[in-house]
Amino acid sequence: MSVIEQINLFSSRYGKSISINNTTWRYYILGTGEPILWLTGGMRRAALGFAFMEKLAKNHVVIAPDYPPVHSIDDFFAGLDAILRTEKITSFVLGGQSYGGILAQAYLARNVHAVEKLILSSSGPVNAIGKAWSPMLNIVTAVMRILPEKMLKEKFSKELNKHINVQESERAEWLEIIRKIIQNDLTRSDVLSHFTVAVDILKKGIVTSAAYKNWTGRVIVLSAENDPTQRKSDLPRYEQLFNRPVKVLNLGKLGHTAALFDPDKYVDLLERELGLTILK
Repeated sequence: MSVIEQINLFSSRYGKSISINNTTWRYYILGTGEPILWLTGGMRRAALGFAFMEKLAKNHVVIAPDYPPVHSIDDFFAGLDAILRTEKITSFVLGGQSYGGILAQAYLARNVHAVEKLILSSSGPVNAIGKAWSPMLNIVTAVMRILPEKMLKEKFSKELNKHINVQESERAEWLEIIRKIIQNDLTRSDVLSHFTVAVDILKKGIVTSAAYKNWTGRVIVLSAENDPTQRKSDLPRYEQLFNRPVKVLNLGKLGHTAALFDPDKYVDLLERELGLTILK
């Protein structure tokens, strides 16, 4: 099967939808075992990670939402809360890839009682941004609001494509899939949501060391050597933010989207750290 056929099969097999505050949330749930709530990256469509989620689901219940065009972090929290209530999940491992890692840091700050471990993959510490960036991000968001939709989507697509690492034999197909999602599936409101929710996290000062003071969980960071979004300063900032040692897993040369490039290796590395035996 082609990549798009596999994505569509995954979506039809595991997808569910619920309405929360007049907003439809699409999410995927599969597997058995310890629950993992996985927050996808800036593409906003979780089913793109079908291959690694199916492998992860051998030992876990995996829950992964698409992102609807909400514009506040509180609306985002409400959606995740409702999905977990619907699935009767009260404790879980929380994971986030890239943009999803920023969202995960915020969600953990409001749910320290429920999250057992935090996985941050090719993401960055929110305290590296800080409130000082809010004015600039506000300007960026304001400019994006007035850009023609075609230009807005082109800029969004160009930025995302810079960080797509997949097998060379599949690269053309992946880039075409991403182009069609951005052009035909995502709306102007979706693209704006990418920025407005992040700005809202900063404005509200949700991600602080104090927020994690009573959290007893572990932090696992996955980082690739050839990922331009990763900085040497990330580790000390993570440890300062969470006030505890952080376990770093080296993804080698798998790049920013390591779970797409080599889902077998990605899941194997992650499962060994989670202390589980891979089911072959």
